[in-house]
Amino acid sequence: MAQNSRNSLSKQDVLDNILDKILYLELKPGDSILDTELAKELNVSRTPIREALLFLKQSSLIDIYPQSGTFVALIDIDLIREIVYVRHIIEREILLSLFEKNENISSRVERYILLQELAVKENSQKDYVKNDHLFHKELFAIAGHKRSWELIQNQYIHTTRFHMLDFYNSKTVLATSLQEHKEMVSCFKNGDKEELLRLIDIHHDCNLRTAETLKEKYPDYFL
Repeated sequence: MAQNSRNSLSKQDVLDNILDKILYLELKPGDSILDTELAKELNVSRTPIREALLFLKQSSLIDIYPQSGTFVALIDIDLIREIVYVRHIIEREILLSLFEKNENISSRVERYILLQELAVKENSQKDYVKNDHLFHKELFAIAGHKRSWELIQNQYIHTTRFHMLDFYNSKTVLATSLQEHKEMVSCFKNGDKEELLRLIDIHHDCNLRTAETLKEKYPDYFL
C-alpha cells in the first residue's frame, strides 16, 4: 500500500534550507516565495514553512505583504555598511590581541585556507563564502570570543548576499580575498603588526568599494 510520508526534517532543518536558498541566491532578492511550493519541494507540511518564513521576516530577509505575497527582501547597502563596520571594530581588536600574545593561528585556520583554495580553483562562490565565514569564526574562537561571533553572526549573514554577488561579478575577487587571508596569517608568523593592520583595513572593506558597480549591474536586487 502506497504511503504519503513526509520528510523527517526538523523545524531547524526547514529554516536552514530556506535560509541557505536566500543567502546563496538560489532565491534572489525580490523573488516571490510560495509556501506551497517550498512545502512540496522539502516534502513537509506548510506549518514549518510558515514558521520559518515568519522567523526570516523578523530577520529582515523576507518581506510579507498581506494580499500581495511573500518576497525575498532586497539588499540594504546602508545596513551592510553598518554591519561590516561593527564587525571590523571587533575583529580588529581580536586580531591585535592575538598578535600581542604571539598566538600561532596558522594550524587552527589552515583547514579553511585549503578549502578556500579549492573553492577558488572550482570557482565556487558558495563554498568560498561559507569557508570565509568559518575562517573568521575560528579567529574569534582562538581568541576566546566565540560568543562575540555568535552575537554578530545573526546580523553578519546579511553581508552574504552582497559578497556572493561581488564574487560572482569578478573572478579575481575570490583569489584576492584568499591572498589577503594568507598574508594576514603570514603577518603573525613574521611579527609584522603594521602590515597586519593595513591588511585588516583592506580586507574588511568598510566602504564596500564595489557597491555602486553591483547596484548598477543588478539594480533590481537593491533597495
